[in-house]
Amino acid sequence: MLFDGHELRDMIGRTSDAIELRNEHGRCCRMLSRSEAFVLDLNLFVGIGNRRRIRFLRPRSLRSAVNAGSHTTERLRGTGGNRLAHSLIREHRQQPQLPLGPT
Repeated sequence: MLFDGHELRDMIGRTSDAIELRNEHGRCCRMLSRSEAFVLDLNLFVGIGNRRRIRFLRPRSLRSAVNAGSHTTERLRGTGGNRLAHSLIREHRQQPQLPLGPT
């Protein structure tokens, strides 16, 4: 379950175990006690856990639309117009070929 705002503050108050603080990549940075978690600005974090306790806190992030997954979806493009993708991902659509010789 995801908790934020006043709900997050209540859940931290009920949690007796240590709480993981994770970075934006999902890796554990450090372990927090309940009092250390209350010192944080909780508007910048969301809590993940169950009804009894918070397992970890992670920074609140903006959700961006995923632009992949369908054969009609086009890949994201950078500022120069080139497609943003990992080097091992090949483009399935054929790009129009320019003539090689003089015209």
